Amino acid sequence: MSWEHERQQLLETMLRLDHLGMVSGSSGNASIRLNVAKEEQPLYLITPAGISYDRITANQMVVINRDSQATGNADLTPSSEALLHIAVYDSRPDVSAIVHTHSVYASVQAVKAEAIPPIIDEMIVYIGGQIEVSDYGLPGSADLARNSVDALGDRRAAIIRNHGMFAVADTLHEALRVAELVERVAEIYVHAKISGNVVRVPDHAIAAERVLYLERTGLSEG
Repeated sequence: MSWEHERQQLLETMLRLDHLGMVSGSSGNASIRLNVAKEEQPLYLITPAGISYDRITANQMVVINRDSQATGNADLTPSSEALLHIAVYDSRPDVSAIVHTHSVYASVQAVKAEAIPPIIDEMIVYIGGQIEVSDYGLPGSADLARNSVDALGDRRAAIIRNHGMFAVADTLHEALRVAELVERVAEIYVHAKISGNVVRVPDHAIAAERVLYLERTGLSEG
């Protein structure tokens, strides 16, 4: 299959991220879980490595298998963070799309290695709660992939230490929405810390909103 619709979706997602300033050059990446028969091996569509977003085309998106190997066009190299994407898909059957950005305020938190506590209600309802920071791993490595999955847990976003952030969802549209929310929350948190006063959402509200999050995503506690 050519996956033309999915390729166009991925292209539009990356162009949107570039327009928002959440990626630059060829940094950042995104992927989608492809719909294949249950008896077939899983396949994913991911952005290519080393192609800047002012030149990228839908046909340059790369189909990869569970071993992160490209299938079809051997001239194209999948994103260097393919291992991260595969690790997330393996650990989260509910996830069908991933967006990885180097957005400024999320990257500030990545450099500080500081999680973002639940400071606004949207964080809990749409992301699942506190946005954790992974332990360090070299870019493109199995360590980075494993540590990122641990930081993600059952939530929809995590910060990658000294690197950036990633958001997950059941669709690319929703993953992009989560990524935008993370960046806005990170900006709010940075400014609130500068002011010297950060107030978390009350515990009883966090508990109630976690229930809403789990209902929305079809996940279960624990």
